[in-house]
Amino acid sequence: MPIVAVIRNAEQRPVWAIRLARAAHQISADSLFAQSVPADRVYQLWLLSPGTTGPHPLGLLPQSGRKRIAVSPENARLLAGAGELLVTVEPPGGSQLPAPTGPTVFRGTLEGPS
Repeated sequence: MPIVAVIRNAEQRPVWAIRLARAAHQISADSLFAQSVPADRVYQLWLLSPGTTGPHPLGLLPQSGRKRIAVSPENARLLAGAGELLVTVEPPGGSQLPAPTGPTVFRGTLEGPS
């Protein structure tokens, strides 16, 4: 699976590599550098694409190792293009709203079509 984005911390250190299996409608989030999350919180991944009104939720990120996350066919298509990935701090289970409720703490730019 090709890497479509690398999520970095404020010091520009890679934290997660996001890989896309477009045909399978799945991404893999590989933890590259452990980031502690506040107690009773999780890191949630969001997709922000040009022309959209707000970010789309993709899933919860792992603290370590690899996590496979199913995505919709539309999100798989968007992940292969231009845009940005955001990581927010959310309550356990992630945001219950269609938008982030917590602050954006990490970002990564999509690689776009190759």
